[in-house]
Amino acid sequence: MNKVGIKPDNLKKIAARIVRHAPDSPASPTPPDPIHRLVEAFMEYDCEPARGQAAAAKLIGAMVDFNDLRVASTLETMSIIGSRYPFADSRCTALRRTLQSIFDREHQMSLECLRHMKKAEIRKYLQTLFGINPYVEAVVAMDAFDVHAVPVDTKLLLWMITKEAAGPETTVIDLQQALERILRGDEMADFYRGTRREIEDFTPRVWPTPAKLVPPTAAAVPQAAPAAAKKGPVADPPKPAAKAPDKHPDKHQEKSASRHTGDKPAVKTQEKHKETARHKAKK
Repeated sequence: MNKVGIKPDNLKKIAARIVRHAPDSPASPTPPDPIHRLVEAFMEYDCEPARGQAAAAKLIGAMVDFNDLRVASTLETMSIIGSRYPFADSRCTALRRTLQSIFDREHQMSLECLRHMKKAEIRKYLQTLFGINPYVEAVVAMDAFDVHAVPVDTKLLLWMITKEAAGPETTVIDLQQALERILRGDEMADFYRGTRREIEDFTPRVWPTPAKLVPPTAAAVPQAAPAAAKKGPVADPPKPAAKAPDKHPDKHQEKSASRHTGDKPAVKTQEKHKETARHKAKK
């Protein structure tokens, strides 16, 4: 047992006791509809079983079908189950994303195609749905497809930490994988029912902040390589356009010459001398 924070001896004792005192399994001639069970599981995790079942029945009853539930906004589903429902925002957002992920793959709201897959392939399919969490994935795999799985939510993890079977650094997936190694296949369903009853009245002092759903980034998608530059002589940079020729070059030259020439002062001086000479001659 090399999972972070897991205490194998304590975990085995607790798991054995829960399996031994688990309630009887309800008789069911046919497995439930996978989508229906998925919606129920989304309302059940980190919540009391009876409250989760009631919320799921209310949500499904308010919609025409599962496709109608898929296109409903988060605010709409929250208004149906109640804004004070535990983690209503993140719960309804994750449910909507998972239903959309199923529709994107199957082009319909159905998971019946999984009945023709191997059990290992079923779990891998469910685990890769966008928005799903380990508890919902395991519940659907176990109840709808008879796959060996152990549903674990944050509430069960925090309860195991108080029982010193796990550490603060243990994650939900760590605990789930550890329990799936400890329990036999025929014990997993009993453990699930037993834990739901065991932790029904347990209220954690502090809940961790729900993780935000982050879709795959563009950086994760391989980008096409840029086209290679063609070999050849490098073209000279474009020269700046020549200024348009002046329409009246002569005028500007005359003005420029008249401004800077020194002839004007000399002419004026000569005229003054001539005018003075004329006055003297008259006298």
